[in-house]
Amino acid sequence: MAAGFGSYEIARSGLYTSERALIVTGHNISNLNTPGYVRQQAIIADAPYWTVQGKNRIYQYGVGAGLQQIRQVRNRFLDVMYRNESMAFGYWEARLKTVQDLEAILGDPMSEGLQYVMNQFWDSWQELSKDPDSLTVRAIVRQRAENLVNTLNHMGEQLDKLQKDLVAEIRVRIDEVNEITSQVAKLNTEIYKYELAGGTANDLRDQRNVLADRLTRLVNANIEETADGRFYITIGGYTVVNGGKSRELYLEENKGSISPPVVRVSELGAEVSLESGTIKGLMDSIGKAGGTEEDERGSITSVYKAREMLNNLVKAMVERVNDLHRSGKTLKQPPTDGEDFFVPVNSAIPIAPGNIKLNDNLDDLANIVASSSGKSGDNIIALQMANIRHEPLIADETGMLSIDE
Repeated sequence: MAAGFGSYEIARSGLYTSERALIVTGHNISNLNTPGYVRQQAIIADAPYWTVQGKNRIYQYGVGAGLQQIRQVRNRFLDVMYRNESMAFGYWEARLKTVQDLEAILGDPMSEGLQYVMNQFWDSWQELSKDPDSLTVRAIVRQRAENLVNTLNHMGEQLDKLQKDLVAEIRVRIDEVNEITSQVAKLNTEIYKYELAGGTANDLRDQRNVLADRLTRLVNANIEETADGRFYITIGGYTVVNGGKSRELYLEENKGSISPPVVRVSELGAEVSLESGTIKGLMDSIGKAGGTEEDERGSITSVYKAREMLNNLVKAMVERVNDLHRSGKTLKQPPTDGEDFFVPVNSAIPIAPGNIKLNDNLDDLANIVASSSGKSGDNIIALQMANIRHEPLIADETGMLSIDE
């Protein structure tokens, strides 16, 4: 019950509390489209009673309502589940992007691509077998061989560029991780100071949670909230945020190697074991010897695997073509022994996509071999060249494959 002017206090507290609750509601509505904003709720409770000692008993007078707290409507369990799935999503998103890039490089539309120029190359040898003494057909063989070489070199250059782009993106993503952890550490300090004084730092907590969501998209970060409301974050077992302090990651490239770079933690210099997230996806997209589980099943999901398979194809083709070309005789009089058809651009390293060209001596079309004896009408080498496409030359986990397969 209330007596005298106490009833006015009850009315005032009710109006004031309702006003504060309406402010919270308006804040929720105005931030409806704010990224990362979490709905807030005003918790209203009855105000402390007045206790009065009467003649024969103790009386308690109600004095209205009060705003107990403004809390966030947030489920930490769902936060953990979302962030775990976000790590996986970031990983596979990066892998998908790389596979799409590889498809663009290795893809084979009907009017262009590696398969098309290889078929044109074999077909030109078939035509030469029909007229083995023709310089005109030899010119076609040389032209189509140039097209094949240019395509292989372009693919090699594109794969090198893709790897450099992936490394550059990893570096950008690591900088993003460092920026996020630095901001989380600053917010830890601000939230701690504000709530230590009895305030509620809900909007600052929203900002911090947005950063945490971004971080788990990038790396496998473990995020825990301590008793004093601050985030404690580890990545691969190493602390990167502890209270108001943060520690940076950095990238160490393997110079002269096609293996992916290594992520290390500053001050310690230790390698950080990444298990998921965008950065891990980018690193696996570069690939390494042994490959990922998908690579082991024969899928081309990394630059390393694509380069390895393309190298195997080029090596098998070049060795067979060169062996046959050396075994025959030129069109010159008198006939001379054939030379290598394909040679490296840089003789210090093996032939590979990006390091292959035609033998300069083939500028003289008479040096293109079609016969095994040098006699007029002999087309044995030209026929064998045309049939290379069907020969089992490439070793695979399923057995030996032909170039066309």
